[in-house]
Amino acid sequence: MGTLIQLFLNLFGKSIKAKVMDAILGNILGGGGKKGQPDGGVLGSMMEKFKEKGLGNVFNSWVGKGANMAISPEQVRETIGDEKLKEMSQQTGLSLDALTAEVAKYLPKMVDKMTPDGKLPG
Repeated sequence: MGTLIQLFLNLFGKSIKAKVMDAILGNILGGGGKKGQPDGGVLGSMMEKFKEKGLGNVFNSWVGKGANMAISPEQVRETIGDEKLKEMSQQTGLSLDALTAEVAKYLPKMVDKMTPDGKLPG
């Protein structure tokens, strides 16, 4: 996981961004592909959540090779859930509102970088 976190730090800089990306990797993306935990499974589960909330096309845009569609902080809260976001808020030191705004900003980019071939791994 360290290599993937380092990649994101290099791409997006350090500071609060690093905390947010670390929280996204650890809490939403399941560790970013640690050994024994395939990305396809985690991303596939996430894709199903997005589909259930009517946001399958948004998630698919992050995986695909085209432009990434935006997601609002409200859609992040609805899809990810307050419990997980509150945990991430404590980890990062950001308020829940600030965190959801940051997740809305970085989650599409991170999923996009984890799927460079335009499809889910595995």
